Amino acid sequence: MDRVKVIVGICGSIAAYKTLKLIRLLKKQGAEVKVILTTSATHFVTPLSCQTLSENEVLIDQFVLTRGIKHITLSDWADLLVIAPASANVIGKAASGIADDLLSTTLVSFAKPILMVPAMDGAMWQNAIVQSNVARLKQVGYSFLNPVQGVLASGKTGTGRFPPPELTLRKIMALRAGYTSLEGKKFLISGGRTEEDIDPVRTITNRSSGRMALELLYAAVCRDGMARGVFGEVSVSVPEEMNSVRVRTSSEMLKECKRWLGWSDCLIMAAAVGDYKPKKKSQRKIHTDTLTLQLVKNVDVLAELSKSKRGQVMVGFSLDRKDHVKRGKEKLAKKGLDLIVLNEPSVLGSDRAKAQILKKNGTVTKVATTSKWQLAHKILDLCCEMMNRS
Repeated sequence: MDRVKVIVGICGSIAAYKTLKLIRLLKKQGAEVKVILTTSATHFVTPLSCQTLSENEVLIDQFVLTRGIKHITLSDWADLLVIAPASANVIGKAASGIADDLLSTTLVSFAKPILMVPAMDGAMWQNAIVQSNVARLKQVGYSFLNPVQGVLASGKTGTGRFPPPELTLRKIMALRAGYTSLEGKKFLISGGRTEEDIDPVRTITNRSSGRMALELLYAAVCRDGMARGVFGEVSVSVPEEMNSVRVRTSSEMLKECKRWLGWSDCLIMAAAVGDYKPKKKSQRKIHTDTLTLQLVKNVDVLAELSKSKRGQVMVGFSLDRKDHVKRGKEKLAKKGLDLIVLNEPSVLGSDRAKAQILKKNGTVTKVATTSKWQLAHKILDLCCEMMNRS
């Protein structure tokens, strides 16, 4: 995103304040940002806030005297136009070619990628005319990041919430990278770490952060796939708007994944499930100078899920210090997997990744040190290849 020029258009919506975080995230990625506010948007966010975060003049009125035709010079300057939040009004204007303010005239004159991020009441989003306008814009090349389900401004629960700014940022990154669409494909993704109780205050766990699974979830949604996350304990923030549930123990992880396995086309088991658990949990805090724990083998969640496989592509993860590839191949065969990602111990808990990906046909794909976001797309690409062949 370094030096990518982005116009961010903000419409009148209660969700407009969330766009301020998006502007900050874009700037952090090295993008240059200019903001266009509709008149209605100024009732929800101030031009001063947008100017401070974007470090550029905020544009509202197309009839302010400046050198050049404003909407044309803006269109020439930018690489990408993002409308976030996009109101039903602006979606309708764009679909009809109406150009009656600075944002709509810029839309009409813009011949590069355009991303709409709608936010509105659920009934408005489901309205047949709005959906017809969305379909029409998609036909002419507009991209959309659909609203998510949750509690709306009206107090009702439905689909219409503004997506998390972190997801919107990644959608922009995905558009820039030109990844292929995953529309119609369903991904079940587990992540984080499980915990097994020793007593009411102590647990056995590991250092898995959940970052890899979160990036996989983001990546699948950004490419128009359907994705559901099952997360154990994590060290990253999983936005509540993402379609995910939380569990603690390995047995809870197995139960929740079994519940959704039949829905999915692909299971990606990125969770770090503990290999062992205490044979017996103490009901009270253990007070002793010395403690001897008797451990028993934990349930192998992925092996159990593999028994219920009905044509899904199944992906596992492995982390070993010795005989990495050999042990990976053994796990691949033993658990009936299609793909296994061999992680390097050095990147555990970090934002970076270095891995080898083994396929059941014996091919090995080496991934040099990169971001977990980019590794997520590599994994999804390989999964997509397998799903298309089946």
